Amino acid sequence: MRKHLFTFNVTAVILLLVGCNSFMHGYTWNKAQNSYNIVTGNKNNFGDRRLKYNKGFHKHSALSNFLDCKCNNRGLPNFIYEYKNNNKCRGIRLFYLNLDSVFVFEEPRKNKLQSIQIEARKISQDERRIFEELKQRN
Repeated sequence: MRKHLFTFNVTAVILLLVGCNSFMHGYTWNKAQNSYNIVTGNKNNFGDRRLKYNKGFHKHSALSNFLDCKCNNRGLPNFIYEYKNNNKCRGIRLFYLNLDSVFVFEEPRKNKLQSIQIEARKISQDERRIFEELKQRN
């Protein structure tokens, strides 16, 4: 009996460690959906946590690879926007002011967690204004 209890406990701990980002991604989704969040580099900041959760939730995808890449001295985005498109697929926009660029990633179809890059474009004036408002709030 002790052997089974030990095995169960070890399995539960492993599952918790592996699934934590995925759980937290879903748990904080309602607050993040359709909202802009500033990214500061502080692990306690909501935008930084959402970026971490997205990276863990979309493992082995173009989004995860993009965020892991140390190329182009890109670093962290200045702010993000998360949404669901018309097909109910999750998406995220990563805004880089120093590059004057927005990178958009979406799931190719509902519940397929392999987010792909669907767009790269310049930041609009409205998006710059939104960032200034976010900075003032934080």
